[in-house]
Amino acid sequence: MPLKGWLTVIVLSAGAFGTALAAGGENAPAPPPPENLARKARVRATSEYSEHYLAKFAADGKVPDPGSRADLDQAWCVRGEAARDRAELVFEWDEAVPIAEVVYYARTAWFSEEGWKDYEIHLDGAAMPAASGMLILGHGPQRIKIPRARAAKLAIRFLCSHGGLNPGASEVEIFPESPPEGALPRFHKLRRGRPQVAPEYLSELTRLISEGKLGFDRLLFLKRQELNPSHVYTACCEDFRPGGGLYLLSPPRPGGAVTELLASPEGQILDLDLSCDGKEIVFSWRKEVGCGYHIFRIGADGAGLVQLSSGAWHDYNACWLPDGGIAFISTRASSNVLCFHTPSGVLYRMDRDGGGLKRLSANYVNDFTPSVLADGRILYSRWEYVDRPAIPIQSLWAIHPDGTGLQVFFGNRVLSPASFLEARAIPGTRKVLCTLTSHNGPIRGAIGLIDPALGVNAQEAIVNLTPEVDIGRVDQGDGNNVHGPYETPNPIDERRFLVSRDGILLLGEIGKGFAEIYASPDGLGCYDGANTAPRSAPAIMAEEIGASKPAAAESTGGGESPEEATVFVVDVYRGLEPAVPRGAVKALRVVEEVAKPLRTAARGFGFQTPVISCGATYAVKRVWGSVPVGEDGSACFKVPAGRPLYFLAADENGMAVQRMRSFAHFQPGEIRGCAGCHENSSGLPPARARPEALLHPPRALEPPAYGLEDFDYSAIVQPVLDRHCAPCHNGVDPQGGIDLSGDQTDWFNVSYDVLTRGWVSWIDTRNGQEANILQTAPNRWGAPASRLSKLLLDGHPDRQGNPRLCLDRESRERIFTWIDLNVPYYGTYEMADESLPGGRRLYPEGLDDRLSQVWKSRCAGCHAAKRMTPGFVRIARPEHNPFLLAPLARSAGGRGACSAPVFQSREDPDYRALLGLFEPIEEALRKTPRMDMPGARPALVSRSRL
Repeated sequence: MPLKGWLTVIVLSAGAFGTALAAGGENAPAPPPPENLARKARVRATSEYSEHYLAKFAADGKVPDPGSRADLDQAWCVRGEAARDRAELVFEWDEAVPIAEVVYYARTAWFSEEGWKDYEIHLDGAAMPAASGMLILGHGPQRIKIPRARAAKLAIRFLCSHGGLNPGASEVEIFPESPPEGALPRFHKLRRGRPQVAPEYLSELTRLISEGKLGFDRLLFLKRQELNPSHVYTACCEDFRPGGGLYLLSPPRPGGAVTELLASPEGQILDLDLSCDGKEIVFSWRKEVGCGYHIFRIGADGAGLVQLSSGAWHDYNACWLPDGGIAFISTRASSNVLCFHTPSGVLYRMDRDGGGLKRLSANYVNDFTPSVLADGRILYSRWEYVDRPAIPIQSLWAIHPDGTGLQVFFGNRVLSPASFLEARAIPGTRKVLCTLTSHNGPIRGAIGLIDPALGVNAQEAIVNLTPEVDIGRVDQGDGNNVHGPYETPNPIDERRFLVSRDGILLLGEIGKGFAEIYASPDGLGCYDGANTAPRSAPAIMAEEIGASKPAAAESTGGGESPEEATVFVVDVYRGLEPAVPRGAVKALRVVEEVAKPLRTAARGFGFQTPVISCGATYAVKRVWGSVPVGEDGSACFKVPAGRPLYFLAADENGMAVQRMRSFAHFQPGEIRGCAGCHENSSGLPPARARPEALLHPPRALEPPAYGLEDFDYSAIVQPVLDRHCAPCHNGVDPQGGIDLSGDQTDWFNVSYDVLTRGWVSWIDTRNGQEANILQTAPNRWGAPASRLSKLLLDGHPDRQGNPRLCLDRESRERIFTWIDLNVPYYGTYEMADESLPGGRRLYPEGLDDRLSQVWKSRCAGCHAAKRMTPGFVRIARPEHNPFLLAPLARSAGGRGACSAPVFQSREDPDYRALLGLFEPIEEALRKTPRMDMPGARPALVSRSRL
């Protein structure tokens, strides 16, 4: 490898190693080493500690700094309890290669003695070693010369170690000729224990820390146990372990004096934010088990502790606003996660004394980790999945401190990484630093530099400052495999930042790696490092709607919002042409994703908790109405404030030619517009005449004919089918074999189960379908792409082409709207019986076993390759289940579908046994009807916000 490329690998992976290498040879450039053949070999070992310490990492060109604790995915080591005293590391090539020297780098990132001691090197399986000797404690290259030879296999047999827990190698290099003097970095002897590196070997960042040249003399941080919640959104309500507090380190370096500002022996401090003048700290503290996190304020000297919030919920992720107020996340809203059993925390603000509470976000899932941009906007992360899978989207958004002006910042159509969290502005730039991680697991991963000017979903807009952590690609995977040790990044200036790695406070510099500032000796982790020196305050934004306006109404699915906002669209065709010709869009339909007020673990169909659809929408939907679109593509209309809303562009038949798969929300009195449909938010609309819609007052939405109610298939769609379709498509022999009756099935009803199995187009939101968020072409989903829509518009013609059906417009729109809402079935999150799977499913106990017995004894001879049951089971009129109807003789009222009737009559013992399995369900439904049945009553279910 040329010198330049080799140096790049070393400098990026190990600051100290690179510095030592660059310093060698005084003023003369270091000679290049020969090609490292180990990089071309297949590498294996007799023991590997874990997937993060595989043999292949001993030949990756990376040598972590001694004592850095940063060799995850960069070094090989054995599982010590089984292989501490003996192991073999093997390199193999497809054909023999020349070998003159092996260079061994001990594993020193944790302890000096985690290197090997006695060794032998064997070529091509020879019994006699080509070289043997003893390695010593130290960091850097230990050279082993070998008589010139050629071999296709080289095995290093380590015969004993220096006694470390998990000995291994940071790197092994194999050269076809001995490297010249000065081509390798210097070797540095180490004492036992955690390495203490000599001053001449320190990296540039380490020298800055040790010499006190950080530009500030005190470092604020918090201590707590490492958090390991099940998801990034559950950190507030999982893994509570008391201990720690608030602390100052002065000077900010290893060995600096630590001052305790606030102890939390019975509680846990989650996060903190320091005011721009460095005088006040706002932080979230769960003082004891059983209570929630709440917001507190304290002086940077530890004086003046004040509690700012309280209640039976969690308040956390607080940050100072430019006007002296405080933004934070709270679970106080009546909203819970759609795919889990935890409350949803969303963005609020309050005054510095805790008054003036205002909800800024109408999110119905989760918001995260607000901070403030230089222009005064709040930058925060937002989780959403409007008709898309739940994992990939925890993207960055910006909003004005009064809750207006919501705008995507970065990542709303990125597959990997799944989560952009803990974002903070980099001073003097428009870039931000943030934690890149998965959806499942803690808020811990890689550290990314994001420049949205390069594209709000672009790969080139992300720079991974921790390349040892694989963050994936924006257009591949699901983003749920990003795992790393970094969290709570906090920029100091344009290049340097503070960050925590495995609970150790580090100084990072873009392009130069990391150096340790402080590790707590008591085993607790250190997080949220903050420079206490005064810094420039962000701009104070003028309130768009005035301080006198009330906060937006909570979105609970009941009643209309008392306040409205105004929305205008300049040209809906901007972003739709040429796929959608001008004149095709006749209306915009306004839809709410209704918040889930209850808390339950009843789960089914891709983690819907409870079940709402067949694997499509997670959310209950409400259509607020429609508004006409002008000939020029413009529209101006009123919408309810404080609701998570999205828009559908509908054609003359009421079918959505395009849909938003994201939501917007508005404050009361806000006026907000967009240039077009799926616009590039960084672009400007072309100059044109004043839009037609702006020449008139904003229109009121025209509500749907069925009323302002949460969309319920049984109540809104099934009556249309009962009136127009079920007379033919029902009974023992439904026409065409298509049954569109309203009989309840185990999860839904018959017509819903039939139509969603091939007759209508819906977006699959189950795990594994994440790539469909990149499919944004018009007419890709919903009614325009559905077989049923064409059939209805054509009048369901007979064989001669004559229409057999004439639906009125309202009836058609009910069906098209259902499809375009991504086929919801239940119009409520309430459950009649929370103990049922998904809160819904009613399935006869023992049915599968009994069917299997009947199949083997009476059916398998003719139908060996077929199933006996469809994809659903009827619980209403169970005698119409195909496994009872098809084998039953026609003379007994069956379908007689078998060559010879299996069940000659309804008195057949197997028939009666199968039908009898449904009796307990029928009895249970008489007492407790399901929520899609008359007389249903919601069960008492938790609504806790803790």
